[in-house]
Formats: sequence, structure tokens, C-alpha cells
Amino acid sequence: MPSFLRSCLRRWLVSGVPLLFIVLPASAQTPYEVSVDSSPQLFAVLCAARAGGLIGSLGAPGDPVAAHVEAALARLDPKVAEPLRAYFKEKHPNPNPRFLSTYISMALVLSPPPEWGWALPRDQLPPDVWDAQEVQPLLRAFYEQAELGRLWGEVRPAYERTLERLQPQLSQALFDTRGYLRSAGEQYLGRAYVIYVDALLPPGLVSARNYGDHYFLALPPGQAEFLSAARHQYLHYVLDPLMAKHAERLKTWARVLPVAAQAPRLPAEFRRDTLLLVTECLIQAMELRLRRLDAEQAEAELGTRERSGFVFVRHFFEALQRYEQSEPSLRYYFPDLLAGYNAAHEQARLARIQFDPLETAGASSAASPARDEATAQLLSEGQRLYQADDYEGARKVFERVLEGKPEEPGALFGLALVASAEENRSGAKEYFERVLKTLAPADMTAWTHVYLGRIYDLEGDRKEAIAHYRAALALDTRVDRVEQAARRGLERPFGQDEKPGPQ
Repeated sequence: MPSFLRSCLRRWLVSGVPLLFIVLPASAQTPYEVSVDSSPQLFAVLCAARAGGLIGSLGAPGDPVAAHVEAALARLDPKVAEPLRAYFKEKHPNPNPRFLSTYISMALVLSPPPEWGWALPRDQLPPDVWDAQEVQPLLRAFYEQAELGRLWGEVRPAYERTLERLQPQLSQALFDTRGYLRSAGEQYLGRAYVIYVDALLPPGLVSARNYGDHYFLALPPGQAEFLSAARHQYLHYVLDPLMAKHAERLKTWARVLPVAAQAPRLPAEFRRDTLLLVTECLIQAMELRLRRLDAEQAEAELGTRERSGFVFVRHFFEALQRYEQSEPSLRYYFPDLLAGYNAAHEQARLARIQFDPLETAGASSAASPARDEATAQLLSEGQRLYQADDYEGARKVFERVLEGKPEEPGALFGLALVASAEENRSGAKEYFERVLKTLAPADMTAWTHVYLGRIYDLEGDRKEAIAHYRAALALDTRVDRVEQAARRGLERPFGQDEKPGPQ
């Protein structure tokens, strides 16, 4: 376990923040590897995002903590936040709450104030934090000049009251979950799951992270689905390692992935990764079983999920019914959950399903699904032209996408590949670096790091190249070619006579 995580765990255990315990007889009490906490780092990052103009407001309307912080920030000398405003204006010309994702990740790997150092070596920082490193000294200066330490002290009692209110509910929900898993006596040594609650987060924003064996969830206290989100991430915490252990059993399941990828509602990260999609479907099926639905309700829920592209939920829903009638814990029953899946039969069955179109958020956004579908079609056309070596045609298509969506990662990635194929190293580097500033899928981000590593090798900057290869390996893409390419890059510099694009 990295030393910073050991120190974090030690701090959680001795700081007085109560860990959750399963309510069992004294002889069977087992400490839970789950804690619910607040974070001065996350608090400071959110204050900086607000003062710097990245987001337009803090927290839910009427929240007293958010209102108190807003008032304190409004009293600051404008010069205090000017460096942050300049930084965010350059990085994100069009402010959007989704850009908070990078800075939430950053808060998780910052050491506590007043040092504000990195809790990890720079070459081991999460990939989405890489491009935000330059905000670290700005945050340190803002923390001091804005007296955020004093402000944190003023609101911390309110945070603690919120934690005290949420912990019993969370403890019971996870106790019920462990009961379903039959894992009350099992421990997860060396692993941890931390839930950070912060009233300054935008309503409805839930950020889940996992770095190796350590899982994090950041969300606001008023989130209507607080317990659902916390349980969902906990199920990932428990089931991800089990599914990875049995990944070899999923080879035939991969034949169904192209069918699922046709569903407009299926998030991009699930379209290219069988393991991710299967794990998510198992978790959704387990959540449905825990709701104790009647037959009619269950069929309606299963239909909705299948039409959204989560095509393995039905299999697991039925397999879990058999599990409930057995005796072993889920850990030992797990191979049976994967048994009996008939990929050929499922391909034929799913071929008859009409996937639901993208949802709309009301009449004002009724055109957005058409725009999204048009974007997908353009990206597909650009990829086809690129593979046909029609680089000029591909460039025009990808540039057309950027006219409507300046931060579309697929278009930026496509332009980077086109530039690479045309031996335009500086152009490829520029587009690849822009990809890292977006919320690109993990496999695209990993390949981007590999290609940037190759470019830096060609430029003679071996140190920067190694950092990018390591960043690619740090991403849990489960794509063998990415890992192989990154490891080759670590073993020896990319050849001077090779192009940095796909090999």
C-alpha cells in the first residue's frame, strides 16, 4: 500500500472520525472498511472553483453552509481570486460544473493544509489531475489569503452534524448489503472506501473514484439518492476484484458487446469494455433484488435496463434468485453467477429489442438527442475516412464536429491521429494534450498518454515520456494493447524512425 494511503488510514483511525461498524454480537464485531468524512482539501478546492468563476454558485439553494461560505467569498478583495480567475478562464473558457471532476480528483490526492503538497509522487498522480498540477500553488496562496482555514473552522461543526445524521442510515444500508452478500465476517485488508460529504458540491453531483484498492465517493448531503449512490459504490468496492478475478470467463460474453453498443443511452465507457459493463449489470441486478420487487415491477425494470444497453442485467437478476436459495457467501458462489450464459442465444434475443432513444430533459432540449446522434455519426464517418487513409476528408469531418462541440474528445483524438499520420508532430501533440483536458473515456485517455509518451521520446524528453507511459498504465482500461504499448515505452524509448500514432 502506498505510504500516503497508509497515513490516510492511520489518520482516519485516530482522528476521532467514527468508522462504521456492523452491529453484531460483541464476539463477531468486525470493523468496517468504510468511513464517512469531510475533507478540508475538497472544501478548499470548491471555494477556489467558486471564487475563480469555474462554477456559478455553491451547494443547494438555501443551504446555510453554502450561504455562509458564499458570503465570506463575496467579501474578499477581488485581487485575492484574480490568479484563479485567470487560470480557469484560460483552461475552461466556457464554465461548466462538469469541469469540477478534475479538481475533485485533485482534492483526493492533495495533502492537508497548510502544506498543500501532493500525497503521491508526481509521476503517480491520477491522469485527470496531470493537467491541473499548475493550480496547486494558486490554491495554496488562495487558502492563505482568503483565510480558508478560519472559514473551515466556522462551518466544520455543521459538517460534523451532517455526518452524525448520515452515518446511522449509511451503516444500516451497508449492513443490509453485507447481509445480502453473506459477507459479515469477511474483511478487506489493505482496502478502504471513503465517502466525502460536502454541502458546497452542486446538487445531484456524485463523483466516484477508485485508485487501486481505495474507493472514494464525493457527494452533497442533500443528494436525494445519497444511500443509493453510497451503496452502488460499495458494491463496486466489493465486486470489482471478484469480477476481475474471473475475467477469463467473460470471453464469450464479449460477443454481445457490439449489440449493447448500439444502445443510444449506454454511456461511452461501457461500449468498449466487457468487464466494466458486466460488472455494472451485476450491480444493477443486485440493487433490483434488494428492492424486493414483485414480478410485474421487476419485468418493467429489466426491460428498461435492457433497452438502455445494460444487456446482462436479466441474466444476473435470475442468477441471483438462485443464489438467494443457496447457502454460500457470494464470494464462493460467484462462479455460479457467471455460469450458464448463452451468448449466441442472447445475441439472437437482443436483436429483437428496440433500444430507447436518448432521453430529453424537456421541450427546451428536445433537439439535443438529434445533435448527439449527428455527432456520433460524424465521428464514425471520420474514423472510417481515417482508416481508409483519407486524412484530408477525416480532418474536415472532425473539425466539423468541433464547430458545434469544441471539447468533443473523439474529434480531438481523431485530429491528433490524422496529424500523427501526416507526421505533423506538433499538431498531434497539441490535439492529444487537448484530449487530456476533456472527460474522455478511459481507453482513449490511456492511448493519448501512450502517444504523447512516444512524441516526447521522439523529442528527446525521456522523463516526460516515462511519466505518460506510467499514466497510461495507471488507468484501469483492461485493454491489453494499451498496457503492452505503455510497457514497451517504459522499457525503451520509442524509435526515432516511427510515428507516434497507432502501431
